[in-house]
Amino acid sequence: MVLKRHILFIAGFDPFDIAAQHRRFRREAATFQKTWNASAGVSDLIQTGDLDAHWTVSAKGHNWLTQIVYQPLPWHDIVLADLAGPPLPRFRAAAVTFWDFVSSGTMARYFNANWRYALFFLVPFLDVILFAVVALAAGVFVAQRLPAGPFVAVLAGVVAALALFVLQMRWPGRRWRVSQGLADWIMPREYMYGRRADMAARIEAFAQRLLDTVRHSGADEILIVGHSLGATIALDMLAHALAIDPQLGRRGPNVCLLTIGATIPKLALHPAAVRLRACADRVAAEESISWGEFQSRQDPISFFRFDPVRLRALEDNDGHKPHVRIINFRDLLEPRSMRRIAWNFMRIHYQFVMAAERRAVYDFFMLLIGPAPFAQAIWAPRGCAELIGKDGAYLAAPPPPRRVATDVS
Repeated sequence: MVLKRHILFIAGFDPFDIAAQHRRFRREAATFQKTWNASAGVSDLIQTGDLDAHWTVSAKGHNWLTQIVYQPLPWHDIVLADLAGPPLPRFRAAAVTFWDFVSSGTMARYFNANWRYALFFLVPFLDVILFAVVALAAGVFVAQRLPAGPFVAVLAGVVAALALFVLQMRWPGRRWRVSQGLADWIMPREYMYGRRADMAARIEAFAQRLLDTVRHSGADEILIVGHSLGATIALDMLAHALAIDPQLGRRGPNVCLLTIGATIPKLALHPAAVRLRACADRVAAEESISWGEFQSRQDPISFFRFDPVRLRALEDNDGHKPHVRIINFRDLLEPRSMRRIAWNFMRIHYQFVMAAERRAVYDFFMLLIGPAPFAQAIWAPRGCAELIGKDGAYLAAPPPPRRVATDVS
C-alpha cells in the first residue's frame, strides 16, 4: 500500500496555467469522492515561484490513507509565447511544417497507424486553406461587382479578401482553435529538430526536479504523468534524468510513468526523430521504472491500439513496455455525460485527466491518489475497479490485526 506519493504532471500543448489545473483538479476531486466512496481533501495552491507551485491531497478510504503532493511541471508560458507571436511568420512556418510531414512520409504513417489522428493532423491546415479560398472568392466578387476602375476594383478586392480572412481567423477560427492547432505542429517539429533552446532548458530543469524529488521527497512512489504531447516530454525528461543518474528507480522510491491521451508517435514516426525514439527505447529498457499507457478509441487526438515504442500496431502485452490498457470512456461516464461530450473531441481528449463517474479499469484520480501501487493498478485485470470495494476499502490491503481480549480482572 502506498502511504505517500509525489506526482509530477506534464501537460500537453496547453495554454492553461497551474492555477487553472488546480481548479480543474479540485472540481474533479468531488466526482472522485462520489464514485469511489472515498474522501479527498485538496489544499489551496501553494505557490513558491512564478513557475513553481503544487498542492497536496489527503485521500482516505475505509482502510487506507494516502498523502499526495501534486506538482505540475509547467511549460504553458512557452505555449502562450508561441501563440502570441505574429500571424504571418506562423503561416509561413505552418506551410514548412505541413510540407515536411507530408514529404517525409510521416502523414502517410499516421494513416497507417491511426487514420483519425491523420485527419487531426490535417484539420488546422485545411481550415486555413478553407478560409483563404472563401476570402479569395469574396475578393474576386467585390472586384468584379464594384463600379470603379480596374485599379480601384482590384485594390478593393484585395482589401476585402484580407479583411475576411482575418475575420474568419477570429471567428470561427478562435472557436476551432486554428492558431493553436498550427502552433501545436510547428513547435513540436522545431523541438524534434533540436531548434528550441527554451524547451531543452525546460526539460533539463524538469529532469533536475525529478532527481531532487527522488532524493528529498520521502515518498513511497513517484509517479510521472504525461498527457498528450506531455508524454513525449516526459520520456525526454526521464531519459535525461537516467543519463545523469543511471541508478534512478533502482534505489529509493519507486519511479513510475503514466502516459495518457499520448501522442508519442506524433514525432516518433518522423524519420528525423532519432533522438526521441532513443529516449523512448531508453525508458522502456529500464527495468526499475514501471510504465503504463491508457488508450481509447473515442479520443481521435491520440493514438489507439498502437505501440508507442515499437511504432506498430499493438500486440498482446508480452512484458514489453509500456503496458498498454485499452479503455472505453462509455465505461467511465454516465450515458448523459457521454452524449454531451461525444462530439467535442477536445473535451474527450481531456477526459483522461478527469475523474470517472463509474468504477472502471481507469480512473485518473484513483491511479494518482489511491492506495494501490502503480504497477499493481495497471496490471490488475479489472484495474481500479478490482482493487477498491463498494465501501471504499482497498481490497488488496492486509486485514487489520485481530484484537485479542485480555483479562483485566
